[in-house]
Amino acid sequence: FMVVSLTGLTTLLLGAYIALFKHDLKGLLAYSTISHLGLITLLLGLNSDLAAVAAVFHIINHATFKASLFMAAGIIDHESGSRDMRKLNGLWKYMPYTATLAIVAALSMAGVPLLNGFLSKEMFFDRALNDPSSFSLLIPILATIAGVFSVAYSLRFVHNVFFNGELKDLPKTPHEPPRFMKIPVDLLVILCFVVGTIPMYTVAPMLAVAVTGSLQTDLPEYSLAIWHGF
Repeated sequence: FMVVSLTGLTTLLLGAYIALFKHDLKGLLAYSTISHLGLITLLLGLNSDLAAVAAVFHIINHATFKASLFMAAGIIDHESGSRDMRKLNGLWKYMPYTATLAIVAALSMAGVPLLNGFLSKEMFFDRALNDPSSFSLLIPILATIAGVFSVAYSLRFVHNVFFNGELKDLPKTPHEPPRFMKIPVDLLVILCFVVGTIPMYTVAPMLAVAVTGSLQTDLPEYSLAIWHGF
């Protein structure tokens, strides 16, 4: 616990904090990825079957929304010639379709309900609060702070790139990419929503296989309902 979970907790916080101040689109996404990997590591160190379920579930969800965000960042770079968030302002006007896809994926990264990121993050907070440890109060408090950071850098991504005024000194005028460049992002963003709304009919079988293989024991009882109360 001391080595794995506290290293994960430190990585979760530092990655999220650094992501807040990155101006490069892929830099922000890269440090947010480091933060999410810290979240997963923290869960795996809690020595709980349910924490392992949350970790495996978040690996699946994070792969979905983060892959779509990195591809959206690549599209933006390709069509505008820049990844600098200080220059990429008001892209909604020029790339509304790509912007919509990226916004949905960013909201999933923030943990907004009805998207897949919410489900595994809720499991994470539940385990941080309820799994006994020698740092029983510290972990849920710092996990909440990290959650606030993740909402902040997700909203910064959305606001600065798509709504924050006008373009500034871009090498070329941005426009929507060819259709084939958007299809992979379409599929992943659809998965973010479908898994977030009907998890029992979509991700549940894959999650059960992954958890069973990870724990090498019987599947623990857990719920993938989209509402568990306040």
